[in-house]
Amino acid sequence: MLILEKPFSSEEFFYADTLEDIKNSPNNATLIFHYCDSSIELYNFCKINNIPYGVIASNVKEMIFCTNLGAKYIFCDTIKNAKDFQKIADNYLLDAKIVLLVDNFDNIEEIAKHNIDAIKLKGKR
Repeated sequence: MLILEKPFSSEEFFYADTLEDIKNSPNNATLIFHYCDSSIELYNFCKINNIPYGVIASNVKEMIFCTNLGAKYIFCDTIKNAKDFQKIADNYLLDAKIVLLVDNFDNIEEIAKHNIDAIKLKGKR
């Protein structure tokens, strides 16, 4: 899956749910996981093997947990979460980049007002 919008336009993202998905992903791909307590082993596998990944998180606990496990990106599906997560990331110097996933850019003014990075994925699962 390729990202359509800058600054992610040259990065390839692939959804992964299993260790087999990780092993079958292209080299240099960034993996995307939906947060799930049972996926902790997958996050650790990525961290140990220096595989970049991001997690779709829905609350602060998930965001902090995944950041501590080496997530490169924390993906959000609402502007409110992206705003809240970005404040926490800034205040606590978290390394993960906060990114808003969008289906379309109809609310681009609202996104820009809050200075949130947003991407639209091709072929969402």
